[in-house]
Amino acid sequence: MITYRICTNVTMTQIFEAFTLGFSDYLVPLKMDQDTFVARFFGPEGNTLDHSFIALDQDCPIGLILGGIRQFDRLKTMRCGTLCVAPAYRGQGISYKLVEMHKNIALTAQCKQLFLEVIKDNDRAVKFYERHGYQSVYTLKYYTCMVSSIPPVSPTLPYTMEEITFDTLETFRNAFPDCHINWQSDTPYYAASTQEAFLCAYDANHRQVSLIAMSPQGKVNFLWVDPKYRNQGLGSSLLHKAAHKQKVEKVTVCLSNNASLEGFFRKLGFEKQPLEQYEMYVPL
Repeated sequence: MITYRICTNVTMTQIFEAFTLGFSDYLVPLKMDQDTFVARFFGPEGNTLDHSFIALDQDCPIGLILGGIRQFDRLKTMRCGTLCVAPAYRGQGISYKLVEMHKNIALTAQCKQLFLEVIKDNDRAVKFYERHGYQSVYTLKYYTCMVSSIPPVSPTLPYTMEEITFDTLETFRNAFPDCHINWQSDTPYYAASTQEAFLCAYDANHRQVSLIAMSPQGKVNFLWVDPKYRNQGLGSSLLHKAAHKQKVEKVTVCLSNNASLEGFFRKLGFEKQPLEQYEMYVPL
Protein backbone atom coordinates (compact mmCIF):
# COMPACT_ATOMS: atom_id res chain seq x y z
CA MET A 1 0.00 0.00 0.00
CA ILE A 2 1.33 3.41 -0.99
CA THR A 3 1.21 6.11 1.68
CA TYR A 4 2.24 9.76 1.76
CA ARG A 5 3.91 11.63 4.59
CA ILE A 6 5.20 15.09 5.24
CA CYS A 7 8.99 14.95 5.37
CA THR A 8 9.13 16.04 9.01
CA ASN A 9 7.79 12.56 9.83
CA VAL A 10 10.51 10.53 8.08
CA THR A 11 14.28 10.30 8.26
CA MET A 12 16.71 12.14 6.00
CA THR A 13 17.99 8.74 4.90
CA GLN A 14 14.53 7.88 3.55
CA ILE A 15 14.31 11.24 1.77
CA PHE A 16 17.70 10.70 0.16
CA GLU A 17 16.76 7.16 -0.88
CA ALA A 18 13.63 8.48 -2.60
CA PHE A 19 15.69 11.14 -4.38
CA THR A 20 18.38 8.69 -5.51
CA LEU A 21 15.90 6.13 -6.81
CA GLY A 22 13.67 8.72 -8.46
CA PHE A 23 16.55 10.26 -10.41
CA SER A 24 18.33 7.00 -11.24
CA ASP A 25 17.47 7.40 -14.97
CA TYR A 26 17.38 11.21 -15.21
CA LEU A 27 18.57 13.13 -18.31
CA VAL A 28 21.30 14.83 -16.29
CA PRO A 29 23.10 12.46 -13.85
CA LEU A 30 22.56 13.51 -10.23
CA LYS A 31 25.10 11.51 -8.27
CA MET A 32 25.98 12.75 -4.79
CA ASP A 33 26.29 11.46 -1.25
CA GLN A 34 23.71 12.18 1.43
CA ASP A 35 25.67 14.96 3.10
CA THR A 36 26.05 16.80 -0.22
CA PHE A 37 22.34 16.31 -0.94
CA VAL A 38 21.31 17.77 2.43
CA ALA A 39 23.73 20.70 2.21
CA ARG A 40 22.48 21.64 -1.25
CA PHE A 41 18.76 20.90 -1.28
CA PHE A 42 18.06 21.97 2.30
CA GLY A 43 20.59 24.79 2.19
CA PRO A 44 20.72 27.44 -0.55
CA GLU A 45 17.98 25.77 -2.62
CA GLY A 46 15.55 26.79 0.12
CA ASN A 47 13.59 23.54 0.53
CA THR A 48 12.23 22.75 4.00
CA LEU A 49 11.01 19.51 5.52
CA ASP A 50 7.65 20.98 6.51
CA HIS A 51 6.93 21.90 2.87
CA SER A 52 8.08 18.58 1.38
CA PHE A 53 6.37 15.20 0.95
CA ILE A 54 7.44 11.61 0.40
CA ALA A 55 5.64 8.56 -1.03
CA LEU A 56 6.33 5.14 0.47
CA ASP A 57 5.42 1.58 -0.46
CA GLN A 58 5.32 0.02 2.98
CA ASP A 59 8.54 1.54 4.35
CA CYS A 60 10.30 1.79 0.98
CA PRO A 61 10.69 5.40 -0.30
CA ILE A 62 9.45 5.62 -3.91
CA GLY A 63 8.57 9.26 -4.57
CA LEU A 64 9.49 12.74 -3.40
CA ILE A 65 8.56 16.38 -3.82
CA LEU A 66 10.62 19.09 -2.14
CA GLY A 67 9.20 22.54 -1.54
CA GLY A 68 10.36 25.85 -0.15
CA ILE A 69 8.85 29.31 0.29
CA ARG A 70 10.37 32.73 -0.20
CA GLN A 71 9.64 36.13 -1.76
CA PHE A 72 10.33 35.79 -5.47
CA ASP A 73 9.42 38.29 -8.17
CA ARG A 74 7.81 40.32 -5.33
CA LEU A 75 5.37 37.51 -4.48
CA LYS A 76 5.26 34.86 -1.77
CA THR A 77 6.26 31.83 -3.83
CA MET A 78 6.25 28.08 -3.30
CA ARG A 79 9.00 26.53 -5.40
CA CYS A 80 9.13 22.88 -6.31
CA GLY A 81 12.76 22.05 -5.59
CA THR A 82 12.46 18.56 -7.05
CA LEU A 83 9.83 15.99 -8.01
CA CYS A 84 10.69 12.37 -8.70
CA VAL A 85 9.15 8.90 -8.67
CA ALA A 86 10.99 5.58 -8.83
CA PRO A 87 10.91 4.19 -12.41
CA ALA A 88 8.99 1.04 -11.42
CA TYR A 89 6.20 3.10 -9.84
CA ARG A 90 5.56 5.64 -12.58
CA GLY A 91 2.17 5.83 -14.26
CA GLN A 92 0.30 5.08 -11.03
CA GLY A 93 -0.70 8.64 -10.13
CA ILE A 94 1.97 9.11 -7.46
CA SER A 95 3.38 12.28 -9.00
CA TYR A 96 -0.14 13.71 -9.32
CA LYS A 97 -0.76 13.12 -5.62
CA LEU A 98 2.57 14.70 -4.64
CA VAL A 99 1.89 17.78 -6.78
CA GLU A 100 -1.59 18.07 -5.28
CA MET A 101 -0.16 18.01 -1.74
CA HIS A 102 2.49 20.54 -2.80
CA LYS A 103 -0.18 22.93 -4.10
CA ASN A 104 -2.41 22.49 -1.06
CA ILE A 105 0.33 23.36 1.40
CA ALA A 106 1.16 26.42 -0.73
CA LEU A 107 -2.45 27.55 -0.49
CA THR A 108 -2.46 26.94 3.26
CA ALA A 109 0.66 29.11 3.54
CA GLN A 110 -1.12 31.80 1.47
CA CYS A 111 1.43 31.72 -1.33
CA LYS A 112 0.59 33.74 -4.41
CA GLN A 113 2.26 31.50 -6.97
CA LEU A 114 3.89 28.14 -7.63
CA PHE A 115 7.23 28.01 -9.41
CA LEU A 116 9.71 25.46 -10.75
CA GLU A 117 12.48 24.92 -13.28
CA VAL A 118 12.42 22.05 -15.76
CA ILE A 119 14.80 20.97 -18.53
CA LYS A 120 13.47 22.33 -21.82
CA ASP A 121 14.04 19.08 -23.72
CA ASN A 122 12.25 16.97 -21.10
CA ASP A 123 8.98 17.00 -23.04
CA ARG A 124 7.27 14.51 -20.75
CA ALA A 125 7.95 16.62 -17.65
CA VAL A 126 7.00 19.87 -19.40
CA LYS A 127 3.65 18.43 -20.52
CA PHE A 128 3.04 16.99 -17.05
CA TYR A 129 3.49 20.40 -15.43
CA GLU A 130 1.36 22.07 -18.10
CA ARG A 131 -1.46 19.69 -17.20
CA HIS A 132 -1.16 21.00 -13.65
CA GLY A 133 -1.54 24.60 -14.77
CA TYR A 134 2.12 25.59 -15.07
CA GLN A 135 3.13 27.88 -17.94
CA SER A 136 6.61 28.70 -19.21
CA VAL A 137 7.47 32.34 -18.60
CA TYR A 138 11.27 32.51 -18.84
CA THR A 139 13.99 30.39 -20.43
CA LEU A 140 17.27 29.83 -18.59
CA LYS A 141 20.44 29.70 -20.70
CA TYR A 142 23.91 28.78 -19.48
CA TYR A 143 27.19 30.28 -20.67
CA THR A 144 30.82 29.51 -19.80
CA CYS A 145 34.20 31.07 -20.58
CA MET A 146 37.81 30.56 -19.58
CA VAL A 147 39.06 33.57 -17.63
CA SER A 148 42.12 33.75 -19.88
CA SER A 149 39.83 34.33 -22.88
CA ILE A 150 38.06 37.34 -21.37
CA PRO A 151 39.51 40.62 -22.72
CA PRO A 152 42.19 41.93 -20.33
CA VAL A 153 41.52 44.65 -17.79
CA SER A 154 42.38 48.20 -18.82
CA PRO A 155 44.90 49.63 -16.34
CA THR A 156 43.71 53.20 -17.00
CA LEU A 157 40.09 52.95 -15.86
CA PRO A 158 39.34 55.98 -13.63
CA TYR A 159 37.51 53.91 -11.02
CA THR A 160 38.33 52.27 -7.72
CA MET A 161 37.30 48.67 -7.12
CA GLU A 162 36.65 47.48 -3.60
CA GLU A 163 35.30 44.43 -1.82
CA ILE A 164 31.85 44.99 -0.35
CA THR A 165 29.57 43.05 1.99
CA PHE A 166 26.59 40.90 1.12
CA ASP A 167 24.34 43.48 2.79
CA THR A 168 25.62 46.21 0.48
CA LEU A 169 24.96 44.13 -2.62
CA GLU A 170 21.56 42.99 -1.36
CA THR A 171 20.49 46.57 -0.66
CA PHE A 172 21.49 47.54 -4.18
CA ARG A 173 19.70 44.56 -5.75
CA ASN A 174 16.53 45.32 -3.76
CA ALA A 175 16.40 48.76 -5.35
CA PHE A 176 15.34 46.94 -8.54
CA PRO A 177 12.45 44.75 -7.31
CA ASP A 178 10.95 44.33 -10.78
CA CYS A 179 14.20 42.96 -12.22
CA HIS A 180 13.78 39.19 -12.58
CA ILE A 181 16.77 37.12 -11.46
CA ASN A 182 16.50 33.34 -11.46
CA TRP A 183 16.01 31.58 -8.12
CA GLN A 184 19.51 30.07 -8.00
CA SER A 185 21.24 33.39 -8.73
CA ASP A 186 19.25 35.81 -6.57
CA THR A 187 20.52 37.08 -3.23
CA PRO A 188 18.64 34.69 -0.89
CA TYR A 189 20.40 31.76 -2.59
CA TYR A 190 23.84 32.85 -1.41
CA ALA A 191 22.87 34.92 1.65
CA ALA A 192 24.41 32.39 4.03
CA SER A 193 27.58 31.86 1.98
CA THR A 194 30.84 32.96 3.56
CA GLN A 195 32.80 32.42 0.34
CA GLU A 196 30.94 34.54 -2.21
CA ALA A 197 33.00 37.34 -3.77
CA PHE A 198 31.34 40.78 -3.70
CA LEU A 199 33.02 43.66 -5.53
CA CYS A 200 31.99 47.18 -6.46
CA ALA A 201 33.47 49.83 -8.75
CA TYR A 202 33.16 53.45 -7.61
CA ASP A 203 33.62 56.68 -9.53
CA ALA A 204 35.54 59.71 -8.25
CA ASN A 205 32.57 60.71 -6.08
CA HIS A 206 32.44 57.20 -4.54
CA ARG A 207 29.23 56.46 -6.40
CA GLN A 208 28.47 52.83 -7.20
CA VAL A 209 28.82 52.29 -10.94
CA SER A 210 29.24 48.50 -11.17
CA LEU A 211 28.76 45.48 -8.88
CA ILE A 212 29.41 41.75 -9.09
CA ALA A 213 28.74 38.64 -7.00
CA MET A 214 30.61 35.43 -7.85
CA SER A 215 30.45 32.02 -6.18
CA PRO A 216 33.53 30.02 -5.10
CA GLN A 217 33.00 27.87 -8.21
CA GLY A 218 33.12 30.89 -10.55
CA LYS A 219 29.39 31.30 -11.12
CA VAL A 220 28.40 34.90 -11.78
CA ASN A 221 25.29 35.45 -9.68
CA PHE A 222 25.01 39.20 -10.14
CA LEU A 223 26.59 41.69 -12.53
CA TRP A 224 25.42 45.25 -13.12
CA VAL A 225 27.00 48.27 -14.77
CA ASP A 226 25.38 51.69 -14.70
CA PRO A 227 24.12 52.39 -18.25
CA LYS A 228 26.03 55.68 -18.33
CA TYR A 229 29.30 53.84 -17.64
CA ARG A 230 28.98 50.91 -20.02
CA ASN A 231 31.36 50.02 -22.87
CA GLN A 232 34.39 51.10 -20.83
CA GLY A 233 35.53 47.68 -19.64
CA LEU A 234 34.01 47.84 -16.15
CA GLY A 235 32.14 44.55 -16.49
CA SER A 236 35.12 42.58 -17.75
CA SER A 237 37.33 44.24 -15.12
CA LEU A 238 35.06 43.05 -12.32
CA LEU A 239 34.88 39.57 -13.88
CA HIS A 240 38.67 39.33 -13.85
CA LYS A 241 38.99 40.62 -10.29
CA ALA A 242 36.25 38.35 -8.93
CA ALA A 243 37.71 35.31 -10.73
CA HIS A 244 41.15 36.15 -9.34
CA LYS A 245 39.73 36.39 -5.82
CA GLN A 246 37.96 33.04 -6.20
CA LYS A 247 41.02 31.46 -7.84
CA VAL A 248 38.99 29.99 -10.71
CA GLU A 249 40.06 29.44 -14.31
CA LYS A 250 36.54 29.24 -15.74
CA VAL A 251 33.45 31.34 -15.07
CA THR A 252 29.81 30.50 -15.73
CA VAL A 253 26.57 32.44 -15.80
CA CYS A 254 22.88 31.54 -15.98
CA LEU A 255 20.72 34.09 -17.79
CA SER A 256 16.95 34.38 -17.80
CA ASN A 257 15.57 36.26 -20.85
CA ASN A 258 18.06 39.11 -20.51
CA ALA A 259 19.09 40.16 -24.02
CA SER A 260 21.41 42.91 -22.79
CA LEU A 261 23.44 40.66 -20.49
CA GLU A 262 23.38 37.81 -22.99
CA GLY A 263 24.84 40.09 -25.65
CA PHE A 264 27.48 41.34 -23.22
CA PHE A 265 28.68 37.85 -22.31
CA ARG A 266 28.65 36.65 -25.92
CA LYS A 267 30.75 39.66 -26.91
CA LEU A 268 33.30 38.67 -24.26
CA GLY A 269 33.56 35.19 -25.77
CA PHE A 270 31.27 33.22 -23.47
CA GLU A 271 29.95 30.07 -25.14
CA LYS A 272 26.37 28.92 -24.78
CA GLN A 273 25.90 25.44 -23.32
CA PRO A 274 23.36 22.93 -24.73
CA LEU A 275 21.27 22.80 -21.56
CA GLU A 276 18.27 25.13 -21.31
CA GLN A 277 15.50 25.20 -18.73
CA TYR A 278 12.02 26.65 -18.54
CA GLU A 279 10.95 28.69 -15.53
CA MET A 280 7.30 27.75 -15.07
CA TYR A 281 4.63 29.42 -12.92
CA VAL A 282 1.11 28.88 -11.62
CA PRO A 283 -0.74 31.89 -10.14
CA LEU A 284 -2.69 31.05 -6.99
